Amino acid sequence: MDEAEPRPSVIVSHVDIVYRVYAGARPGGGRRRGGSRRPNVRGVREIHAVKDVSFVAKHGESIGVIGRNGSGKSTLLRAVAGLVPPTNGEVWADGTPSLLGVNAVLVRQLSGARNIYIGAQALGLSRAEVDEIYDEIVDFSAIGDAIHLPMSTYSSGMAARLRFAISTAAVPPVLVIDEALATGDAHFRARSQERIQKLRERAGTVFLVSHSASTIRSICDRALWLEQGELVMDGPADEVVEAYAASSERLPTQATPEEPEVPGVERWAGDSRYHTSVRASRNGTPGRRDTVLLASGAHIPLALSAVPVATTAGAPMLLTPPKKLIPTTRKELERLEAARLVLLGGPEIIEKGVRSGAEAKGMVVEHVPGEDPVSASLALHADVDDTDGVDTVYVVPDEDADAALVAALTARDDGRILLLEAEGPRPGHAEVLERIRPRRVVVVADDETVSDDVLEELGRHATEGAVRLLTPSPAQAAVDANESFGPEQGGRVYIASTVRSTVADTFAGVAVARLSGVPLLLVDRDEVPPTTHTELERLAPSHLVVIGGQKAVSTGVRQLLAGYLRSDEPEPGADVDL
Repeated sequence: MDEAEPRPSVIVSHVDIVYRVYAGARPGGGRRRGGSRRPNVRGVREIHAVKDVSFVAKHGESIGVIGRNGSGKSTLLRAVAGLVPPTNGEVWADGTPSLLGVNAVLVRQLSGARNIYIGAQALGLSRAEVDEIYDEIVDFSAIGDAIHLPMSTYSSGMAARLRFAISTAAVPPVLVIDEALATGDAHFRARSQERIQKLRERAGTVFLVSHSASTIRSICDRALWLEQGELVMDGPADEVVEAYAASSERLPTQATPEEPEVPGVERWAGDSRYHTSVRASRNGTPGRRDTVLLASGAHIPLALSAVPVATTAGAPMLLTPPKKLIPTTRKELERLEAARLVLLGGPEIIEKGVRSGAEAKGMVVEHVPGEDPVSASLALHADVDDTDGVDTVYVVPDEDADAALVAALTARDDGRILLLEAEGPRPGHAEVLERIRPRRVVVVADDETVSDDVLEELGRHATEGAVRLLTPSPAQAAVDANESFGPEQGGRVYIASTVRSTVADTFAGVAVARLSGVPLLLVDRDEVPPTTHTELERLAPSHLVVIGGQKAVSTGVRQLLAGYLRSDEPEPGADVDL
């Protein structure tokens, strides 16, 4: 039986918003030529900011709003939040929307702590409920002891983080975000996106105004395109963003600086993690494949944990938005002629829209069951037993993408990766380990993250017990993996990034490198780490491929990489435009 259709959360019906702007009197009191005075009249000018806009939003949707500056985006969402009354038409909301904007102001003269209570109670929480979530709000905002100081002493980033934490802690039925994700460092932006995803999972509706196409694509399943106050397009986020980008005015942050040609050093990148995943697959996986593994781009540690299984099965891995199969991914599945598509996680992780999109193209679709990343990582190994000769099982925290990356780089084809939540092992961990009976368990975490007691408990199910893997950085892990792999000198080498905010692009590099048997090395965005430098000199590659955009690996590093190429003529590029 199909699930009940989500109920509407916001209805916007034929809304017009007209501002009346009053012009001041002329300097000098409006004196006429010849000395006489004319009346000191203030002129009135009307601005039609929103013109006959209608749409229906439903619970669980995340809706991006795009358009040029002055197109009416913020005005429309202020009307949704109840801050601007429509001149004509109606706005109906199920509950009280919460507006989060970088210019929103609480009470600057009061402390952050006091503002937590003011803001959360304004969202409908009782004081007792605020008491329960107070510590979580402070921890998420990451402003430390400054929480007891007046907000007037905060930097803009501190204030924005606190407002975001307050606005999202209450799980409002409708959350309106106006460029809030543009503030803070990359780590906070990533945490913000994860928090929005969790909000959606709890049936909230999110509206997001952003100039970043990649943000709209990664967070939103639907988009509205406004132009001069009119609704030009309403549909799937990828389709709307692509249509907008193809118009005469592109999203400002989508226009990346042109790079000079670097002979022998390609770049495979797209304007989102999903497009980069497809480009890496299309260029690095020739020919057809019977099976493709599709992972959610919202759960990168889970995707990385599946790399050894996919490699053993000879199956390419692609990332997908959790709610739908985007056209770019569908085209790559058609190119691979995949008859069988395996979705990594149950409908709670990859929803029915992805499945139906694949089935419409005649593919057989299966789900690895699991309502969360940990249960999905356990289910991925449900058919593995000790006869399969698994040597090592790596255990990584379920939210630590760096640890999952180290494990994916380190694990050979005879290794497996399990995710572990902060609360410790589930009964399923013991069941899987008892069935596999690996030689050893390797925990990629320190003793503050995974205690010695948990380490010992996991080790009981391995013939040689459990150990920790602490020292290697991802860059060092990539070098160590190449040394054990034993690549020949003078061939192709893939390059990905250590930048946390672009770890999804690095995943694409790991997946295609392991499947194709091509060495993968990691660099920082703006420099080549010493360990990678030494390995590149040893390998003396004839051709290099950078996987990820300029936010992952800068143009300067790409040019620097050319210096590691052997003097032979580089092999021709195989880049394919999407």
